[in-house]
Amino acid sequence: MPTDPARSAARGSLVAVAALIGIFATTPGQTVGVSGFIDSIAADLGLSRDTVLVLYSVGTFLGILTAPTIGRQVDRFGPRRLVVPVVVGLGGACAWMSVAWNAWSLGLGFVLLRATAIAGLSLVTSQMVNLWFDRYRGRVTALAMMGLALGGLVVPPLAEVIALTDGWRAAYLSLGAGVLAIMLPVGLALYRNKPEEHGATRDFGRPRPASAGNTAEGPTLAEAARTIDFWYLAALTLLVNAVNTALLLDHVRAMGAAGLDRGAAIALLGAVTVSQAAMTLVAGLLVDRFGARPVGILGLAILAFSVVSVMTGLGGSLAYAVALGVMIATLQVAHSAGLAEAFGTAHLGSIRGTTFVIGVSGAALGPLPLVWSPIAAYSIFLTLTAAGLALGWASLWRRTA
Repeated sequence: MPTDPARSAARGSLVAVAALIGIFATTPGQTVGVSGFIDSIAADLGLSRDTVLVLYSVGTFLGILTAPTIGRQVDRFGPRRLVVPVVVGLGGACAWMSVAWNAWSLGLGFVLLRATAIAGLSLVTSQMVNLWFDRYRGRVTALAMMGLALGGLVVPPLAEVIALTDGWRAAYLSLGAGVLAIMLPVGLALYRNKPEEHGATRDFGRPRPASAGNTAEGPTLAEAARTIDFWYLAALTLLVNAVNTALLLDHVRAMGAAGLDRGAAIALLGAVTVSQAAMTLVAGLLVDRFGARPVGILGLAILAFSVVSVMTGLGGSLAYAVALGVMIATLQVAHSAGLAEAFGTAHLGSIRGTTFVIGVSGAALGPLPLVWSPIAAYSIFLTLTAAGLALGWASLWRRTA
């Protein structure tokens, strides 16, 4: 099918907007979307807070195990054919949460939420971005990741208003209805497979540099897994998910220990999301300019500062909240764009599906050390960060050697 630059620009722009909306719609299944319900769910079901956190961790791990299968289906059928099933699944998961009646049903609800939001809609959306963009992958990935920041700003306060008026069950039912109302039209109208299937070319129709490689090619999952780059990028997603999930779930307690009341602690979450939104755009520009590997090292350094800050009070609560948001944005963009940068797009669905399992395993395991001891948890995070930095420097050394 012949291509037209104007058509490529228009369709590329629509794909970028669709990706932002798609990532925004994953918020009910993201940690920031769940954290505000933890205490209400525990009180209503007669469970301890620690029990709900453990169920969330187990549900996260089991839910993300679907990611490799979904990734292979995206490679085979494309994002356009997968988006409707995962959106319907996410709406159904929210509906199930609204009727959870005991620990077992709650655990299943967490499995469904994480499987459909993270292994489902998030993976399908990010793969669409990688199919449509090369030169501008970092920036469009950043734009899509803005959906997470916007979701953090919009969804928890909205859900809190509904929960205070009609209860947390009504809030979950409303979130599910909202996902269906937004994403079914967007998915059907704007989600696309490879640009050449729609008479378009990558990067808004702008020519690629002659020195650029063919990102439509690339190694298989087994070949990629034998490289340092794979394990470095896997470490980025493992750490950002583990630390992000643990610190957000522990946020109110940690800020209380620092002398802040609940209202002030909740207000600080706004600083996290604002700094995350701002840094997401900056990280996209940095990835396009310098590549994902060095940007990932920067993100790991900020992660270390975040953990040290919450341990010691270094810089104060506001500095900690801002650093946390900056770290989340930097590592999310570096990992997402880095996979396509390192391995192309031919088998990216299966590769990304596997790193999703690794990353969300971090989200599942990250909160568990907090049940033992926050100080022990922070020490574990710093040790793993040091290992990630070592992999990052090894990856950079191999590229320059």
